[in-house]
Amino acid sequence: MWRVAIYAREAPGRSGRALLDRQVGRLVAQAARQPGWHHVAAYADQSTGDWRVRPGLSRLLADAPVYFDVVVVDGYGRVSPNRRELRVILDHLRAAGVTMIVLRPTAGRRFAKAVANFALADVLGEALS
Repeated sequence: MWRVAIYAREAPGRSGRALLDRQVGRLVAQAARQPGWHHVAAYADQSTGDWRVRPGLSRLLADAPVYFDVVVVDGYGRVSPNRRELRVILDHLRAAGVTMIVLRPTAGRRFAKAVANFALADVLGEALS
């Protein structure tokens, strides 16, 4: 049985808390559906700042070697949009024996959206000609 934690992050703002709550709910539901996974903790931040000043992420990194084996995130950008920071965080988790599972890699989603937009523009262009 894998002990699973989730991490969610959203920017602060008017709808930020609702978006954060939905993200946490999706991640918890996804973890609950996986055979052999036992959801043990949820960490969340409503912040856009440096990774070292996010209390949820700080607690996750401190708890990593003791409380869970896997951390599930929606996308790498939720952990950190900065590649260097992300590398430091991933290295810390690996050293603690924790695996990060990304449910929806952000770059793949952006690429798929861009391809869809180009296809739509092509179809609209042909229809208007």
